[in-house]
Amino acid sequence: MGIVMSKKEILRRLNTLRINPLGLEPRNYGISIKYYSYDEKVPSKRIDYEATADLNLEYNKGVLTINKKNIFYNQHQPDNISEILADSISKALYPIQTHLNEKGIGTNEITNLEEIKERWKDEKSKLSQKYSSKPLTDLFTSVDHKIDNKTDLEKSLQYDWFWNLFFHSKFIDYGETRKAKTALFLSVIPYQFPIRFSGLQTINKIPTGYHSFVIEFKSEEMPADPYFIPKNHPDPSSYFMSLHVIFDLDLYHHFPMHTRAYFEVFTNDSLGNKTLVKKINYTQFQLNNEDYKHKELSKESPFITGGLVISEPNKWGFYKNIYENDW
Repeated sequence: MGIVMSKKEILRRLNTLRINPLGLEPRNYGISIKYYSYDEKVPSKRIDYEATADLNLEYNKGVLTINKKNIFYNQHQPDNISEILADSISKALYPIQTHLNEKGIGTNEITNLEEIKERWKDEKSKLSQKYSSKPLTDLFTSVDHKIDNKTDLEKSLQYDWFWNLFFHSKFIDYGETRKAKTALFLSVIPYQFPIRFSGLQTINKIPTGYHSFVIEFKSEEMPADPYFIPKNHPDPSSYFMSLHVIFDLDLYHHFPMHTRAYFEVFTNDSLGNKTLVKKINYTQFQLNNEDYKHKELSKESPFITGGLVISEPNKWGFYKNIYENDW
């Protein structure tokens, strides 16, 4: 049986997507970031943690609370001093509150700074009872300065992959082809601001079997940042980098579920042969999403499940155009 909805109407709905906050429960995610060099099968570095995103409307304004917890480094709890310090700073920083609009774009403003300051005082006190050294005192001074300077603290959030990918603009105008040129900013170099990746973003109108719709970003190949090129390399121009990101958002609230990002640095020889140099894989999967199993799509949803789509009659009224569900 065909779906009586014009191609124009489906595209209109896809191009005007918004977050639906009604009934949206906090989302829990399991996140893993793996770093590889050359043909490594096992990552040389790995970070795993859990994150929670909780969206509430207050005075018609979206207030988003993001928490991060249970950080593991190379599949173990923080045990060396640098990991312990990083974990303490993270415990002070999170949960963070910020604003989010109906198109999923954040303001990057921290709205609970005083809570963060109080948590940092507690964490600093705990650390001081266990450790004492000049480098630790210098670190405390540096973190104190960062937290006291709201602008600097907000800028530092841009070093985080979760932050970059969660707030990337997904509800853009995809036009009649469901594809649009855009840019994605990702902090692929540690503790540096995100790099701009230009590419093509596509929205898929056919739902997945796990109650989501897919938005996919593929960047153009671009010259690799000098950070990834070995010093004194005879031909830096042979190094390139690319980014591929797959976003899954649920069909009912249009809110992030799963995100997978694949960043690569590689070389091309004169014959066009590609050799992988660096690779970073980011995976973010929503936990406990069994509630979707018995849900049904609203007739107002832009997402359909397949079959034929029948357009309106032509001006003579003799027939309807029938399209395969493939645009």
